[in-house]
Amino acid sequence: MARVRGEEQPGFLEVMENWLVHQPWFPARRGRRAFTRVGGLRLPTPAGDADPELFLEVHVFDVDHVASRRERHRDQVAVPVAVRSRPSALAGKNAFIGRLARADGAEVWLYDGARDRAFLAAWLEMARRRQGSRNGRSRGEAMAGFDQWSPFTVQLRRTASESKLRPVTRTMVTPEGLSDDAGLSQRAVVEFQRRPRSVRDIELETAMTLTESDSSSIAKVLGVVSCSWEDRTAALAEGVEEAWATGDLAIIREAIGQAPDGRTLARKAMAEGKTFKRLARRMGRALGDFHADLATAFGGHPQSREQLKVMADQARTDLRAHWEQVREEFDDDERTDMAEVVDLMLSELREVDEPLQVQRIHGALGLAHTHLADPESERWIFNEDGGMADQALPLRDVVTMLMSFANVVMEAASEGHQGKKPAEVDAVNFGQWYEDVSEVFLEGYRQSEADTTGVDSVFFRAAMLSEAMDLFSRWQGQWVFRPSMLLQAES
Repeated sequence: MARVRGEEQPGFLEVMENWLVHQPWFPARRGRRAFTRVGGLRLPTPAGDADPELFLEVHVFDVDHVASRRERHRDQVAVPVAVRSRPSALAGKNAFIGRLARADGAEVWLYDGARDRAFLAAWLEMARRRQGSRNGRSRGEAMAGFDQWSPFTVQLRRTASESKLRPVTRTMVTPEGLSDDAGLSQRAVVEFQRRPRSVRDIELETAMTLTESDSSSIAKVLGVVSCSWEDRTAALAEGVEEAWATGDLAIIREAIGQAPDGRTLARKAMAEGKTFKRLARRMGRALGDFHADLATAFGGHPQSREQLKVMADQARTDLRAHWEQVREEFDDDERTDMAEVVDLMLSELREVDEPLQVQRIHGALGLAHTHLADPESERWIFNEDGGMADQALPLRDVVTMLMSFANVVMEAASEGHQGKKPAEVDAVNFGQWYEDVSEVFLEGYRQSEADTTGVDSVFFRAAMLSEAMDLFSRWQGQWVFRPSMLLQAES
């Protein structure tokens, strides 16, 4: 049987372009587009598929956008493709790319491999078995004991799970023979990198380093599939005939990253009038352990005197700016009390002389970044998406987490006063709920392996007050839990 290569079929680029421009991760730019295939790979067909003429491919394209003589852009996109001789349910109804007519008159059906069960099985096996191509331009890598997993077959089950933050297509895979109620720890998530790059971003680099150090604070990286493609931009710049770039086409992670997130669970607890204290304490401790893992993996050190001075100056500037923004929204008594708190804090910031520890942190954590990986042990993990910053104070993550709780409380309180029944509004005392949660969250953090000096510093209190005033402004002077914030600022 002759090998069918998708890119050699008439109309291949046209069909791909027609499908690509409708995908949410495709780079939308002005001007004319031109597609050029610059690389890819072929995968062995797994046993058990009913289509004897199935071929599995990955294509990497340069997409050139020309809006004018001066405005030109070049992007890379990657498309895994299952080339089939007939329609197939193994690909899923939303994975169809298009049809092509072969030179002999027969039709071939193209499906997005990110959803095709045969492609997923072959892709996972490439990583699990650490397979590579003969020319050395593609290879699979297994981590965290993934090579000891049972082989994947076309009988696996898949569940789509899109990412809103990154240009990836995410599919959760349940191995053959695993029951539907089996835990997420026995499943894997395949993230196809739709916009491959030759340099790993700091989020993935962090996840891989924490995986190698056996951290339990994240969903571990189980495998990686990488590939090389022709870098036409580099070849032109270097004046050579051809240059090559290498990047990741797929990342395989533990499926516990798909567990319910903290924001959803906190909203559910409030809606049902239930406490969240026990889970919040465990979450605080998990955050501290996350910081400890990051410090162990990437190191940390005390601030220099210059860093301390710059940070204190910035904290004073932020606090003044936030206070000026909201001071007229308070009544006279409250304004007087708050002014005293702000003045005291500004004075403390001028006199601070004790350096704090800086290290890699997330930097933008919220409840949506937390996942309850194991409800029985109440184990939380953290999603590194949208963050990771070096030379930063861990207290920043503590502040953003507490403010995430605060914002969720404000959302629930606001919705409760918009047409809901009185019984639903009174299901929880929002101020007390937040105060309880913030207290035990900090208790949990202090019980962790992290250096907790920062959360006892004036920097923490100043950041909390600044963020609280910003929240007050964003919610147009509504502050259901104003007393707890004020007490927290003074403590």
